[in-house]
Amino acid sequence: MSEKIFNSAVIAQLTYSYYLIGRLEIYFRTQIPFTLSSYSVQKGYFKWHETLPLNTYGELTLEKARRNVNGLLRNELEVANYLPFGFWRYLLSNRQYGGLWLPQLYTLFPNLENPKSLSSFKIVNKHLDSALRLRNNVAHYNLKSLDTAEFSQERVQWILEMTGTQYLARPS
Repeated sequence: MSEKIFNSAVIAQLTYSYYLIGRLEIYFRTQIPFTLSSYSVQKGYFKWHETLPLNTYGELTLEKARRNVNGLLRNELEVANYLPFGFWRYLLSNRQYGGLWLPQLYTLFPNLENPKSLSSFKIVNKHLDSALRLRNNVAHYNLKSLDTAEFSQERVQWILEMTGTQYLARPS
């Protein structure tokens, strides 16, 4: 098994996958708070995350991100840097179509045709599922998943294209 880890093709797949997920996560953690800030103000709140319909896990995740190792509150501009990829995925999940996607989050995808339509949302949602699986497989070194990594990478590339985010092509 260890020989497979050090195979240059495996390392290249893992590295490129990690790079794509990183580009996507950076986009979400910078743009989602920015996008939701104006929405929060319209709703009478001061912080971008105050309008979020979070489940218990989401609330705990947010609270953890809001505090530093000493338990003190972080600067609000730093909070997004401490939220995991799964948090952003939840905000873009099926249950958020009416509450977050339609009023605001569809604007994260300026290159998406008919971004407010349910069919466009479902395509984004399906691609985000692939992105989350790719992220988890890379993070946990699930080498068996590399058989489908290229497919998942293409899905993440599509999402990046819909957001207008540039990325490097897959190394040959």
